Amino acid sequence: MKAQVPLPGTRPVTVTVQGRSLQIQTDQPETLVAALQILEDTFQDMDSQCQLRWGSVPKGLDTPSWYLLGALNLAHRVARLEREANQHTHNLEQTLSKLLSDVPDEPSAPVPLLDEDGD
Repeated sequence: MKAQVPLPGTRPVTVTVQGRSLQIQTDQPETLVAALQILEDTFQDMDSQCQLRWGSVPKGLDTPSWYLLGALNLAHRVARLEREANQHTHNLEQTLSKLLSDVPDEPSAPVPLLDEDGD
């Protein structure tokens, strides 16, 4: 197999998921490590849930199906986080709109800082 030349600004990083290694070119290795940890945590959570429900991972569940279930779990998590972020943005927009509606359109007349007498 011919060695691939790294893309400019990237470096090859080898990651291992579920005992399988893959070389990836990245310009953000820290983000890749964080993503890998999230993926591993997802698989561990799935394994724990199977242990609780059935005592072990179902026998008929092959590796591609396990990966697909992991991808679906992550996609569900992303969809939920996006929905929550959109709701939060909507709430902030409503609060800002309400605050701005309380601001008068015309500035009030300036108030002198000192009395005419200089007190």
